[in-house]
Amino acid sequence: MAKFSPYISIASLLLLSACGGGGGGSNSEPQPIGPFDFSLSSVLKNDCGVESPYTAVELVLQDQNWQTVSTHKPNAEGIIELTTNDPKINYTLIATIKKQGEDEGIEAVSFNGVDSASSAKFYATNSAQLNNASCECKTNDLVFIHNQLDQLNAAYSSATFASFERIDSNQTKFIGVKTCRNIEEEWAEHSFSVEGPSGNYPLVGLSGFGTGHEDLYDLYQAFNYNDLSDKNPELTFSQFFNGLRHFETEVAERAGTVLVFDNHKYTDTTMYNAFGTYTFDETSSGPLTQTTLNSEHETYNSDYRVALQISPSTNKPNIDLEYLSEIQDNGEYNFNVVNNYNMAIIRFDYLAKDPDTQLDMPATWTVYGPIEGSLPTIYGLPGYEDIISSDTSIKGTRVRLVQSAATRDYNKYIQYYAQAMESAADKSATEFAQERRFYNINVELK
Repeated sequence: MAKFSPYISIASLLLLSACGGGGGGSNSEPQPIGPFDFSLSSVLKNDCGVESPYTAVELVLQDQNWQTVSTHKPNAEGIIELTTNDPKINYTLIATIKKQGEDEGIEAVSFNGVDSASSAKFYATNSAQLNNASCECKTNDLVFIHNQLDQLNAAYSSATFASFERIDSNQTKFIGVKTCRNIEEEWAEHSFSVEGPSGNYPLVGLSGFGTGHEDLYDLYQAFNYNDLSDKNPELTFSQFFNGLRHFETEVAERAGTVLVFDNHKYTDTTMYNAFGTYTFDETSSGPLTQTTLNSEHETYNSDYRVALQISPSTNKPNIDLEYLSEIQDNGEYNFNVVNNYNMAIIRFDYLAKDPDTQLDMPATWTVYGPIEGSLPTIYGLPGYEDIISSDTSIKGTRVRLVQSAATRDYNKYIQYYAQAMESAADKSATEFAQERRFYNINVELK
């Protein structure tokens, strides 16, 4: 059983255990007959979105009790292929990970009950191996010439930029605008928008489009949508089109109004996105840990009025925030107390050591499984028990409970996440992700 310290009490261990066990739920329907061919693509994505094979990964095929069946490594193209007679499989991916400015570490990701006759995808994170040779990036300052704003409240862009400043009532400078492209493609057209009061209007939004390389005047005006609930949560509102996120705006709690750009040249292909969060005031503090809880609600819709109908739950679930006893020290976990949620994503951050140098190294293990099940972590990481064993201390536990408005079928949940469909393009185009709710429980070592 993984733990924070060999000296803490059994009650504290219940809170912080990273324990293991077996597979997904039963299925009374007739099962298909194998053999089944499963494949997984392992890739790195560079700064302009070009994918390249990533081979510093291996797949450990496991049975329903999380025992190792076989180990598989990718070919030169980052493809892992295997054949099995089981219609559903459990597997753990183990990859090196390196974030910018951090030491190299290890990342493990486990999936419970994946369709064996399917394909999956894994996006690795390794800044040391990232190849940006296919990218061209430019950084510029540009001036957005627009209608009069008596005061500049905010400026936004789908491109990254360092800062902005008001030149006068008709000009705003975007400073340090960085745009990148695949050298085989054209420069993307980005949106640049400003907001502030003008005349008798307390809030006006103005936007233009450009590549970010020169000044622009391509004006579209937003309207002030006043039909938000007067109890609207704190939320982020944006649009997705042409492969980019645009007009991202922060809306304060109970604001009751939001600027909507719905009359630009890409309106017909726009998906509107709203994301709201409710943080419960209560936190639970144990001898060594602190636990927080929040809920989230995210929508994508071609109608902004539908997208803005978000209401993250304010009902506190009956979860044991003091000891998180829903995760037991025998490897079983159960979050069925949260009604109508169908998946649990459980991540452990470890206090791991490099086995060669004995220096601290980043190490995480994330498990995607049904709302009730068992964890593989009790057995240690297959082949890497010298980094993550059943006794490796944990510095943080994060539980994310997932509900899709489209389905309660767990098979659709696990296939969605196994296919790594978490980009804005995937979410806006996939029925499963167009409306989802989450509960997040975060346990941190003090």
